[in-house]
Amino acid sequence: MQTQNAEIVFTSHIDDPSDPGNRQTIEQVIQGKIGKSESSLYLVFSAEIADVGLADYTIRVGNEDALILRKGALPMRQQLVIGQSIKGSYESQFGRMETQATAKRIETTCDPAGRCGSVHLVYELLIQEQSVGKATMEYRYSIK
Repeated sequence: MQTQNAEIVFTSHIDDPSDPGNRQTIEQVIQGKIGKSESSLYLVFSAEIADVGLADYTIRVGNEDALILRKGALPMRQQLVIGQSIKGSYESQFGRMETQATAKRIETTCDPAGRCGSVHLVYELLIQEQSVGKATMEYRYSIK
């Protein structure tokens, strides 16, 4: 698979299930790579996690599924499939924890020339069977 350098604007929203008005938002502009296979789009980048360190991400997005891989700071592996509850893992300073995610939306868009686009992931997330809330992840990219 061939990749191209890209600027990625990553926006994350986590809606707290116990406090409907409470939303945690993070936005970062990151230099990364975009790759495409016959059935999937790949985003590969490194980003700083506040107060923890650097993490390397690979996000693979297909038609009805996605995979989030994070190595380095706070390793994580979470597969997403529309309408299915899928187990994953998350490693923190407290050790390895089980995650479970149910995808509500997995969507990619791309301009006709293929120079820019976005990935939109929405899922309900549990860690150790406790609801973290609804996660909305948006990755907007433009190829350099």
